[in-house]
Amino acid sequence: MALFYRSVPNFTDPEAKIMKQSNKGFDYSFNAQAVVDAENQIIVSAEVTNAANDKQQGVPLGQAALDNLDAEGIERPKAADGTPVPIPNTLDNGYFSEEAVEELGRMGMDPHIATGRQKHNEAPSPLVEGAPPADASVKEQMRHKLRTATGKLLYAARKHIIEPVFGQIKSARGIRGFLLRGLEKVSAEWQLICLTHNLLKM
Repeated sequence: MALFYRSVPNFTDPEAKIMKQSNKGFDYSFNAQAVVDAENQIIVSAEVTNAANDKQQGVPLGQAALDNLDAEGIERPKAADGTPVPIPNTLDNGYFSEEAVEELGRMGMDPHIATGRQKHNEAPSPLVEGAPPADASVKEQMRHKLRTATGKLLYAARKHIIEPVFGQIKSARGIRGFLLRGLEKVSAEWQLICLTHNLLKM
């Protein structure tokens, strides 16, 4: 399970907000987000906000995913002794905050959240083993976690789990903007887009 988001340009909606785009410019946009299942690229929760900052979005989106799984009777993974296993979830650095890390952990998640951007042509960080120092901050603990072999594998999986979902919606299906206006209607439109994505996957 992993989190990812894209903001979609929208120039004529008073409820849209100015947001930075991947082309380094700024456009009026909504922030459309989704939680995607790692095995089948099924979207398990989807939300739209007009907040440009993602730091407050990871927890409610993760909770929505858990609620949807519970509503469908899908049990969380368990260890051999029957105890619940935390669900790994990966988020880009825009979602990072100490509060998000701690709250996702309390919800039964195993968050892997980037703590910063890696520059192009920058050498990858060396692998680390074992636990972080006892006095490490939440950010230092997360940085250590992402440098372990497991952490690197999980975060790298975003490239073939999350990225293709938005590529399929935007490029393969040609959905690059919303047709409706207003946050409530745009949210319903995004839910419909995600629903049809899931039907195509099935």
